[in-house]
Amino acid sequence: MRAQRRSRRGLRAAAAALAALALVLAPTALDGTRAAFSATTSTAGDELATRQLQPPSGLTVTQSCAAAPAITRRASATATGTASVALPMPAGTTRGDFLLAQVAYHDGAQTLAAPSGWALLGQTANATNLTSAVYWKVAATGEPGAVFAHPDSSSIVLFAGGVTALVGVRPVTPLFTGVIGSSATPTTPSVSTPDTGVQVVHLFSKTQGPVDPAADATDFYGDATGSGSSVHVGIRGAGETFAGPGATPARSATASTSSRWVGQAVVLQRVEDTPSAALQWTASPSSWAGGYELTREGGAVQAPQPVLGVATQTATNGPLVNGTSYTFRLSTSRGTWRSSAVGAAPFTPNC
Repeated sequence: MRAQRRSRRGLRAAAAALAALALVLAPTALDGTRAAFSATTSTAGDELATRQLQPPSGLTVTQSCAAAPAITRRASATATGTASVALPMPAGTTRGDFLLAQVAYHDGAQTLAAPSGWALLGQTANATNLTSAVYWKVAATGEPGAVFAHPDSSSIVLFAGGVTALVGVRPVTPLFTGVIGSSATPTTPSVSTPDTGVQVVHLFSKTQGPVDPAADATDFYGDATGSGSSVHVGIRGAGETFAGPGATPARSATASTSSRWVGQAVVLQRVEDTPSAALQWTASPSSWAGGYELTREGGAVQAPQPVLGVATQTATNGPLVNGTSYTFRLSTSRGTWRSSAVGAAPFTPNC
């Protein structure tokens, strides 16, 4: 009997010792489990991220460019007047259209009163007989007509004007130049441009009435205050696409009489091509991963971009902005786990 009681007491003591030992070892085991199977990799002790979920390698970035469409003319409108000219907006003018206005008048160069937002690109005067002023702006919503007026409101100076709305033009000050002459064939000058896919707008103005369409260019508009008198003013606008870069072609128009004229050329740049980034890498050796997470620094803030499939080795990101520096980083992902990230050299697109 005594032996049995001693045996039971021994068993109870052994069980108590084992329980105490388990209490000592439990924190260590718990720490190891937490480190190996943590659902987030933001802690330095995450063994899964550092020992098993491996990053990709060899991340590279190259430029990809989506070509902008060619510049097109939406519509044109003309008007004539005395002491001023009120130009209506071309039919269908839409916010963002590029507006180019030609205002010709029978006088030497004057500082015309122009509507708010219209910028004077330049004006060319042929003595005191004829001046052609060229203005531009980007159309606003509900763009109103534009009135250009002589500084002397009581003048009897005759005006003729034309305005054209164009689509796909970069909203920057265009190249511009003008020449003068006296003949029956007003001619626009050549302009040297470093750009490609530009639109060259040829502007003709002349005393003694109408100007016929120019050869080898698409006619935009024509108007005149009359004919047969040196005070009358005629205008003509035309355009063409020029592949560039280089010297644009000079174009000539014709008229029925020989008199003073002004020829002007405006070179409009296309909207820039849209860049994007083409990324390539070597897949992570962690074949059980779900894919990757791509992050971008630079330009507009962008949420991380998921890339599905651990076997995937390419991705695109965009649109980007020409001239802006970007840095891309790529990490392997599975659920909320993330490996360390591999980066690529800073990348600045220039399409």
